[in-house]
Amino acid sequence: MKCAMLFITGVCLLPNLYVAQVNAKTSMDSVLKSQNIPCSSELIQLAEVTLKTNPHRILSYNDKSDDIHLFNALAVTSYRDRDSHISFHGIKNAAGSCDTSVTESYVLQTSCSDARHEAFSKWDFQGKLNERTYVLNSKRIKGKQAFLTDQLPNICLVTTRQVISN
Repeated sequence: MKCAMLFITGVCLLPNLYVAQVNAKTSMDSVLKSQNIPCSSELIQLAEVTLKTNPHRILSYNDKSDDIHLFNALAVTSYRDRDSHISFHGIKNAAGSCDTSVTESYVLQTSCSDARHEAFSKWDFQGKLNERTYVLNSKRIKGKQAFLTDQLPNICLVTTRQVISN
């Protein structure tokens, strides 16, 4: 099975931009097959849970697989009402197991107080980072946090992150 590269002007600058294959659950499969990455299975599973079947493109940070200690890839995924940026990280820890994380950022066209009541009503309030940023903890997903920052009167920048220590 060969991965399909997305050809755009300046493809030399983006050697690891992949389109999801028909048989691949996400394009993370394609990125990791082309490189010898520690934590590949953990990253593939994390991408499947995060990206689901939403259309997406993914770009890994480094295409040289001979000396990768920390893997990083950024995906752009499309939902029916917005796009988001999703960053994946994976690293072998001192014990030899894999630690991974996923961070997603997007904008909602509503105030953060409305977003908190509508989309994050079942999350626990942890505190504030500053006057405009709420920090929330998921009750359902261990280690997942949300950061809601008011940008304009009716714009909310949302960033979620989850760190998984294995």
